[in-house]
Amino acid sequence: MATTGTWLTVALALLGRQATAQARVDQRWPLDPGGSVRIVSPFGRIRVLGWDVDSVAVSGRLDAGAGRFYATGDAGARKLGVDIAADARNAGRAELEVRVPRRATVWVRSTAADIDVVGMDGTLDLSTVGGGVHVVGTPQDVTAETMDGRVEIAGGTGRARVKTVSGDILLRGASADLGASTLSGAIVVRAAGWQRGGTGVQRGKFESVTGDISFDGELGRGGGVELESQSGNIVVRVPAQTIVDFDVVTIQGTITNTLAQGEQQPKPRTGGSGNELRFSTGVGGAQVTVRNFKGAIVLGPK
Repeated sequence: MATTGTWLTVALALLGRQATAQARVDQRWPLDPGGSVRIVSPFGRIRVLGWDVDSVAVSGRLDAGAGRFYATGDAGARKLGVDIAADARNAGRAELEVRVPRRATVWVRSTAADIDVVGMDGTLDLSTVGGGVHVVGTPQDVTAETMDGRVEIAGGTGRARVKTVSGDILLRGASADLGASTLSGAIVVRAAGWQRGGTGVQRGKFESVTGDISFDGELGRGGGVELESQSGNIVVRVPAQTIVDFDVVTIQGTITNTLAQGEQQPKPRTGGSGNELRFSTGVGGAQVTVRNFKGAIVLGPK
């Protein structure tokens, strides 16, 4: 009997430990359609979903050691997230799913959590040090920053600004005003579709130090795109019928052009070292400016 009692005690203790290993979150509050939500969660995953309901709803789970869930605010502004102790050494993961009105303003901060946003039309301000950022939808304004995580924005944006240190950047869709910068990550832009009064990318600026830059797709008529790198390679591919004014310069790199059957070729730069290539494929088109110090530049048809 003593042995049976001992095993029963151990079993009950294990069940109790499993029951307290994770904490569940399931809460909901009213929120104005144009309200704001601030989310802070250090580790795990943060998923934001836009919906057509005037409320914010949070569901998820917190591992043991993940911290304490909190929420404050009113129908105009709501702040929520996970607090961890300052001296916590083995913080657990927090998996949060937050549903907010589509036109709301959403602000997210994290140390290492991945941030996913789907179906939003408002303003997004997203930052994680070690996690990635993934946005799908048609937000009016997006700011996304991470140190070494990957950033992907797909759909259509009014304005977007993306910054990483070593993380790769992928931008897909259309944008009125698009910008991305990185130290050593790769930047890939696949411009297509219609968004907020134009097609492709209306205005864009893409910068790297050592990372490669690739622009592939449509340019808004009368718009402008700038691409610049210190030593990364730059590739620009546009539809063959696109009307563009090109202004391309490299100091120590090479320039290769296969647009318009390659009729226009680079020549030694006037008044300095390097090569340059300036030509137009028509009148009234977009302006494409490319600057590279040591990397190769390639222009070609999509």
